[in-house]
Amino acid sequence: MSSDSTAAAVANVEAAAAVLEHIRAHIGPVDTVFHQIDGDGAAIDIHHVPPSPDRDCHTLVTSGLSDRPMPEGSGVQFGELVMCLPADWPMDEEALEDDASAWPLEMLRALGRLPYAHGVAFDFGLCTDNLTLPFGLAKDTGFSAVLLAPPVTVPDAFWCLEAVNGKVIDFFGIVMLYPRELDCARYDGVVALARALDRLSVNELVQTGRAPAV
Repeated sequence: MSSDSTAAAVANVEAAAAVLEHIRAHIGPVDTVFHQIDGDGAAIDIHHVPPSPDRDCHTLVTSGLSDRPMPEGSGVQFGELVMCLPADWPMDEEALEDDASAWPLEMLRALGRLPYAHGVAFDFGLCTDNLTLPFGLAKDTGFSAVLLAPPVTVPDAFWCLEAVNGKVIDFFGIVMLYPRELDCARYDGVVALARALDRLSVNELVQTGRAPAV
């Protein structure tokens, strides 16, 4: 391994540690880390913070997406992802063998691959129904697209992390969308969709069975 590769690997380990500490400081103790290494060697870990008296939901935060800079055209240079699940969402090992429970983790992993494997430039306000995302696993929910937005269920101080060597990591909240909501973003603009979602308090906390915002 070259000295440059070694330095990059060390920096990535340090950044992952910084993300973990950032989660602990602003959201809560991490109960589980779900590890997965793709065939190209990319590792997208998902940190699980369970519900607590102060925070009545499961919180999932990635690390590893920020190991490499985003492709040209992205609005941020380094990013990670945040998704929340209701407190009664089954998160035990047996439940996560079922697509109905596991699809949010698979969605985060697939989203984490988009910038590098498919050249998708991430930015706040991006809506996508990219065919590589596992919407089939979530078919019973009716969701067919995602919106990248600031993660409003967490403290504002969590939104951005200045990690090692001046690396600045932005955190994207993952908002699940229905087909008509994606159409609204495409034809009326993301601002119009954001206002509609805000009226119904739709954010990165997954609400299966919710009413469409438009």
